[in-house]
Amino acid sequence: MRIRGSKDQTATFKTMYAQCTNMACSAAYSGSLTWDYALSPSGVDRPRVELPLAPSAQRQQALRESRQESNQLDLLDAQEATA
Repeated sequence: MRIRGSKDQTATFKTMYAQCTNMACSAAYSGSLTWDYALSPSGVDRPRVELPLAPSAQRQQALRESRQESNQLDLLDAQEATA
């Protein structure tokens, strides 16, 4: 499946359109993406969007998941290796 397009409804809600990548199937879908909470506050004086801070348990879970081992290279690690 691939995203074929999207339309902003609000600053925190987007309608998305997708299509199956199997040419024999060609099914089409519509879905949505919403931002519900902030996991950490913005460092900008007046951010365009201000969401309520997520409950503590949800912030802790996001922090744990972001620390899980991955095969993705860190940009700064790659720069340090070539310096």
